[in-house]
Amino acid sequence: MEDPMSLVFPEQSSDSLSSVFAMIHHHPRPHQSAQSTDSASSVQAMIEGNHYPLNQTHLNSAQSPSKQPRYSPVFDAPDKDLISSLPDSLLQELLCFLPIEDAIKTCFLSRRWRSLWTQMPTLFFTREHFAVKHAKRAKFVKETLRRFTGPKIKNFLINFKFDDSMDASLEDWVLFATTHHVEKLSLIFDGGFLYAPFADSKPYSLPQFLYLSSSLKDLILRQCVVSPTDQVSWPSLKVLSINYSRLTTEAIENILSGSPNLQKLKLHNCGGVNRICSMSLEVLEVDAVYEPREKNESVTEISCPNLQSLSLSGYMYKRTFRVMHVSSLSNANLSFVMTIDKKDKYDCAKHRSILRDLLENLCHVEKLTMGTWCLQVLSIWEIKGISSPLSKRHCLVLDTEICVWDIPGIVSLLRSSPYLKKLVINLYYCDNSKFEFDQSFLDFYEFDGEEFLDSTNWIFKCFLQSLEDIELTGFQQNFSGSQLLVKFMKFLLRSGKVLKKVAIYEQSGALHKSWKFSRRKMNMESENAKKNQIISTLSSCIPFNVVSE
Repeated sequence: MEDPMSLVFPEQSSDSLSSVFAMIHHHPRPHQSAQSTDSASSVQAMIEGNHYPLNQTHLNSAQSPSKQPRYSPVFDAPDKDLISSLPDSLLQELLCFLPIEDAIKTCFLSRRWRSLWTQMPTLFFTREHFAVKHAKRAKFVKETLRRFTGPKIKNFLINFKFDDSMDASLEDWVLFATTHHVEKLSLIFDGGFLYAPFADSKPYSLPQFLYLSSSLKDLILRQCVVSPTDQVSWPSLKVLSINYSRLTTEAIENILSGSPNLQKLKLHNCGGVNRICSMSLEVLEVDAVYEPREKNESVTEISCPNLQSLSLSGYMYKRTFRVMHVSSLSNANLSFVMTIDKKDKYDCAKHRSILRDLLENLCHVEKLTMGTWCLQVLSIWEIKGISSPLSKRHCLVLDTEICVWDIPGIVSLLRSSPYLKKLVINLYYCDNSKFEFDQSFLDFYEFDGEEFLDSTNWIFKCFLQSLEDIELTGFQQNFSGSQLLVKFMKFLLRSGKVLKKVAIYEQSGALHKSWKFSRRKMNMESENAKKNQIISTLSSCIPFNVVSE
């Protein structure tokens, strides 16, 4: 494997590391290699806007007129060097967009560029750029940081595969970042295990001095042990993201109490947190909690009076949530999936109770997003004659592919949304769309989705009196969709009394087609034609005939 230093500084492999950095600091070697010239020329070409590498063919083009570059700049060369007229601070910001080894190569361009990279406000060290052994990688990072002369670092990132030999080096690097008043710190490690927090491998333990940082505004951690032994002091921290990490309720409480200005908290695959309480938190995202070592059910209580957005998503294993004191909440996402082991059995009553408690405490939110699993729990309610709690929501987002067992749940939500103004259907093709509850339930109920829609047509007419806007996203030409989608859209179009707009977006996010309705009596024929066009557009993409009414 090639030494990363030889990639950054084009020297012979026998050159020592110190001689390479000596050349950077105004001590060039007597004979600079052709490879150095090529590297500097390539960087210069990139800076000047030439999107082709200046290889040896281009360098010799003056000697060989018949040889022409494969590409040429889009614009003519300016009369003067615009790059050189930029201030150093702006050039250093531009260098941050390069991989760090390419940024260092700019030291060969001219005398002015020799030390520009040493004061870049952003330093990224990732394994994509240095596919070598830890020892060589650590040596490169150490020497790069030793040559850094800037007073402050805005963004510092370490993204390596962690092993025990890195402990001492990582502590030095984190200390370097904190002493340079880092604002955004990312420590992203990969131990090679899907559920690393519970694996036998040793993750990286955050040094205790990191918990005392007045400059940190944004902190991202992955596969770290977050366990402060004393008081946490992060007065400037606004965003905290912890992924695949070992946590405890005590650790989170210390962090939240020591972060009075924290606005956003994201926990991804972090177990062991039973309580989240914060007066400052505005956004909370909990994505997947897998705790295979937990034998009993665990509950996480959420009490955040100023919380505005809550997202509970991913696979949850024996972990439920209780929402308390969230009066400011306006946006809620319930797209989680309750998983069980093969030896366990689905408890539909328990799932219904969990979801009902959540919906009752979220009845005041203006926007609600529901995933397939939650919709299918609601379907069981609807079929058994149990209604959803009434809500004040104005916007409902459905992340589903509209399969047969989603329909009763959707009907249940519509019936409980008398103030609904906007409905968004994201055709989300996911691997958990199959109804996977108790088989005895399937055996007991013979269910037909289209027949169910016909029997509940009155629901749409009674409860869709305020629906104004419908969006269908994730649309695909010639998709293997379902007749249910077309039939469902027919009900919406016929029952929406104040409908103003219908828009269909492609899977890429581009607008496929949009229809607007004036609601004037003289244009009723035109509006009916628009509705027929919507159904025709959807029907044409289904590879089988849709039963017309």
